[in-house]
Amino acid sequence: MRRAFCLLLLLAIAAPAALAQTPRESPPQQEVPTYTEEVGTEYVLLPVLVFDKKGRFVDGLEKKDFRVRVETTPVELDTFERDDNAPVSMAFLLDTSGSMEIADKLDHAKQAIRSIVEARQPGDDFALFAFSEGKVDMVVDFTSSSRRLFAALEDLQAGGQTALFDAVAATPRLLKGKNAKRAILLFTDGVDNASKLDPTQMAEILQQVSTPVYAFGMKNVMYDLLSEKQRRELFVDNLRMLSASSGGKTEGMKCGSALASMIE
Repeated sequence: MRRAFCLLLLLAIAAPAALAQTPRESPPQQEVPTYTEEVGTEYVLLPVLVFDKKGRFVDGLEKKDFRVRVETTPVELDTFERDDNAPVSMAFLLDTSGSMEIADKLDHAKQAIRSIVEARQPGDDFALFAFSEGKVDMVVDFTSSSRRLFAALEDLQAGGQTALFDAVAATPRLLKGKNAKRAILLFTDGVDNASKLDPTQMAEILQQVSTPVYAFGMKNVMYDLLSEKQRRELFVDNLRMLSASSGGKTEGMKCGSALASMIE
């Protein structure tokens, strides 16, 4: 009896262990669907805008100036096209001081501005600023409407002293055009008799901003007959300094002369 009891007890303990070790059949796994698609292209277009360290638009680049890599693999450039007609935000800065009334310089400057606006490219916008008596006034904020600008331009009159250097130094802070490519187009006879800034201070300010200034000096018919000393008295050198400091250029414009070459 004692042996039989021990045997039954052993079987009772071993049975659960045997049941636990019985493998269960796992349900069949469903295959995960896969999707593969291949796409090929012959060309990839890479539009690029290039700016210098001061944030100014860089023009005149060529194919040899660019390198393209996909991760670390160089990619050969097959074609290269330069678009010189990128839209521009132009700020016209017009001298309306009393000296601009002499020889109809203000009227000729107005006509030059009209010609530039009429030759605009799609996407260009422009604003009109006027300066005299030590302040800069925003006459028309940035717009693509030539009608608004022409109407405001017509109402401007000459009068007061000229604070040329102060006006040029202040204008870049007022620019809020929509385009990355920007420029200030200055129309003045170069006279400055009211600025708080001197030419050197003005140049230092312009070197820190990212907007080039293109100065158009309004000359009268007697300019070519003046001596070098007399020309310096008309601040021509200062116009060259302010445009060069900002990355722009200076052009002399005779009153009554053709505008075609200047606009190009």
